[in-house]
Amino acid sequence: MGRRYVSNAKELRAFARMNADLLLGEVKRNHVSIFLNCRPLDRWSWVGRYARLRAFFAYWLSRQQINRLPMPRARRAGQQMFSPYIFTFSEIRALLQKAPEIQNRLHSGVRPETFRTLVILLCATGMWLSEALSLRLRDLDLEHSVLTLSSRLGAPRQIPIGSDLTSLMKQYLAALEIRDLLFITKLGSQISIQRAAIHFRRVRKLAGIKRTDGATRQPGLRDLRHTFAVHRISDWYQKKANIDLMLPRLAAYMGLQTLSFTDRYLPLTPKHFRQQVRELSKGM
Repeated sequence: MGRRYVSNAKELRAFARMNADLLLGEVKRNHVSIFLNCRPLDRWSWVGRYARLRAFFAYWLSRQQINRLPMPRARRAGQQMFSPYIFTFSEIRALLQKAPEIQNRLHSGVRPETFRTLVILLCATGMWLSEALSLRLRDLDLEHSVLTLSSRLGAPRQIPIGSDLTSLMKQYLAALEIRDLLFITKLGSQISIQRAAIHFRRVRKLAGIKRTDGATRQPGLRDLRHTFAVHRISDWYQKKANIDLMLPRLAAYMGLQTLSFTDRYLPLTPKHFRQQVRELSKGM
């Protein structure tokens, strides 16, 4: 189907390593159960992992390589809650300031300027992390301030960027003498999503940023995308922009195919904007 299978492949390899001495037909429910519960997972992560393993074994069942699905009892998915963390501008500045402080730590393979540029790019464009990490020099048209993104689904899309971000990208390219991939480790390899997440977590802890709303998931790189959307909507209201016109443009800019995202971000915008958004959403 043209979709990447990197994360799922890592998951299946982890299951194979845990059960390296077993043949496919020897896998039992208890083996799958041990893998699913080997470390704490929230309900939706557990359900997602269960579904992926079930699909894997269903494939071999359909080809008569196993006699039955070795799956334990499934959990109920429950209701999925959308509760991203919205960074303040002061928190973003703190992240950028703390970036150099972890350079002497073991396994710190990301340069401070690379980390800072990645954070600013995500905050300024709302692109997915995977889109940012796959950017190459040929994807940048800085003369016209346009980026070409390899979308997770569908054809690539182009987005305009502001003059400040254009200047920052030019400085970054010149400083590191980028030849191909924009975001690389100190050794020159592509930064993986996992490495970026670990690096961000270390810097976030140094900056003292954590959730205080009772949610178990701490702020991560993915939340910079949500921060971008909420700040844009709030800024347009403050400037009395035509929200009815801007929301579809925001959806297209972020690579979304529907406007349902307005319902997701509505509770995250300042309270005095919410009623206005509700009234506009009724006619969309």
